[in-house]
Amino acid sequence: WQIRGSVERHCKRIASKKKGRQRARDLDKASVPAIRHGTTTGRPATGSAKRNAKHHKRAQTTEMSASGPLRDMLLSAIPDANQLEDVKDCLGHVQILARQLLGETAAVVVQGSYAQGLALRTSDLDVAVIIGEDELKLSKESKKVRKRAGSDSQEASPDGVQRAKAAACLRELAAALATADLPEIRIAMRIFTARVPVLRLHCGDPTRGKTVVDVSVGSSLLRGACDRCVYAVLEQDPSGCSAALCRLIKIWAKRRRLTDTLRGGLSSFALVLMTIFFLQSSRPSPSKGPMLLPHRAITGSRPEPADREEGCPEPLEMTSLCSHRELGLLLLGFFTWADEELPKLRGRVLSVATAKSEPLQGSSAKPLVVEVPFSSCENAARCLRPDVWEKLVRPEFARGRRLSQQIIKGEAGSKAVKLLFAAAGGAVEKEASAEGRGEQQADQDMEFGTLEREEQPMESEAAFLPEPTSGRGRKRRRASKPPFPKLRPANASEDALPKPVAPVERWLGLRSLLAGT
Repeated sequence: WQIRGSVERHCKRIASKKKGRQRARDLDKASVPAIRHGTTTGRPATGSAKRNAKHHKRAQTTEMSASGPLRDMLLSAIPDANQLEDVKDCLGHVQILARQLLGETAAVVVQGSYAQGLALRTSDLDVAVIIGEDELKLSKESKKVRKRAGSDSQEASPDGVQRAKAAACLRELAAALATADLPEIRIAMRIFTARVPVLRLHCGDPTRGKTVVDVSVGSSLLRGACDRCVYAVLEQDPSGCSAALCRLIKIWAKRRRLTDTLRGGLSSFALVLMTIFFLQSSRPSPSKGPMLLPHRAITGSRPEPADREEGCPEPLEMTSLCSHRELGLLLLGFFTWADEELPKLRGRVLSVATAKSEPLQGSSAKPLVVEVPFSSCENAARCLRPDVWEKLVRPEFARGRRLSQQIIKGEAGSKAVKLLFAAAGGAVEKEASAEGRGEQQADQDMEFGTLEREEQPMESEAAFLPEPTSGRGRKRRRASKPPFPKLRPANASEDALPKPVAPVERWLGLRSLLAGT
């Protein structure tokens, strides 16, 4: 009952905050037309009101000039305000429950795409409940547990927490949620037998859409340091083009089914690191340097622990300043680099820490090695299989390069964008392939038809058509056919033979004329 009371009080505070935010939005919407017309309170427009109206008009003009299919695709995939509020509310619920059950030393750390600032509408919220070190005393024993259990043992999770202890903590959390019976949080799945036990929750209003939350257990506040490093690197670009390119690459890879790691695909995190490496090593123009700096120049070589009181960070550049053409140029540059330069880097390590490709120490059968920030021995593309790389990933890079060129040239730009981000094997791709085959067949038919008209005699085409199957069609075809000559009897004279038709004689005379006889 104490847990339920604390959660209900937290829900009331959230509801009051939502009402305040909605009231502020309504006031902003009502003030925009007044500022635009220069009359905020019925009085003549002042200098500040005129400047605000001019700034608002300039922003509208810039947004209209920068609009395009790529920006529309990007804005449609970014989480809206309601989804972000649901994520913050659910994170607050989990923090309250964790501290009520595990003590005040417990903390909740956000990781994954929300910690990177690159969340999409379909992204899950990954959080880790950091157990109090005084309670479990795992900070000093984690190394001993790893040495005793081994790296592939099922007794310990990768960050040093024993799997049985992690599963017990998640069971307590699930029991508390079931007892509280909150409409905002629903238990979807208990995955406690995996190597890393996970409790999956569905948060938010069911009528408005659910937000999937995966809760795991960790032992250190360093959890998610690589995600916070990505956020810090992308935050250095004030235009937001780097974050926009990372989001577009994630959308493209998911719709082309390249991120299925269980079947040997690339993870979304590996694609984000590849995009950052491309932006670090490329130059948008000869007079400018690379768009992003190495992360060691920003965050240093040692990871920093997460703040216990910090919640979900704000998404990176929700309103990007990049135009449609700039996004198209970035996409073309990335796909060209991935198609031409990336295969040459086999046997080398792509490091976003130094923004260089370094020689691989030892031998590796992996076609791609991408270093994880603050973990030089880990490969973000460890699930990628060589056959998937050669037969699926590389052809998709070439396809993306070809379609990006069409987007830049303006040849059916909206159609090229739809094809680039079309679901693999979906209706859009099938329709486009059918149209392509139809156009190719039409061209072939036109070419071969011209040759046939040049070579064949000018006779009725009805005689060369196949016999139809229906009776009505056969009657029409018989009426259009020339009558065949009847066979002469054995004692008939040569004069009784039917004479050849004129077109055949004309054709034979043409052949003799060409032969020179």
